[in-house]
Amino acid sequence: MNWRDHLQARLLDIRPASVCALDAAAHQLAGGVLRNTPMHLHGNQPGQAAELALGIDALNGLDAQQAQHLISQTRLYTAPRILLAVRSDCALNEDMFIALGFTLSATDTSANVRVHYYDLDTYKTVPDWLNARHWANPERWEP
Repeated sequence: MNWRDHLQARLLDIRPASVCALDAAAHQLAGGVLRNTPMHLHGNQPGQAAELALGIDALNGLDAQQAQHLISQTRLYTAPRILLAVRSDCALNEDMFIALGFTLSATDTSANVRVHYYDLDTYKTVPDWLNARHWANPERWEP
C-alpha cells in the first residue's frame, strides 16, 4: 500500500468531525476523501480548532526548529490529532518524531515517504505505577 492510499484509509478510519489542512496537497486529499467534513487551510482562519490536522507538504523546506514549531503550534492551538506524510529529506528524523509523541503509521520505501500519527489521547501509555494501589493507604494512617 502506498502512502496516499494509507492516508486515505486512515482518514476514513478516523472520520474526524473537522479537518485542518496544513498545506494545499492535504486540503485536496482530505477534500476528496471526506466530502461532507468541514475543512479549512492552516493559517487562513487563525484560532479555528479542528479535530484532525493533515499535512503532506507542510514540513518540506523547513529546518528542524521550524518544523518542531509548526507541529507544536498545531498540537496546541489547532488539533489534538495530527497525521503527517514526511519525505526522507525532512529535517526531523525518526527519533525526533518519537520524541514529539508521534507513532510511525506507515512507510512507503518506493516513494521514501513515512506517515506519522499523533493523538493527544493515546500518545503516552499509562505507567503501571500510576494506579490506585500505589497511592496513600488510608488504613495505615494513625489518628
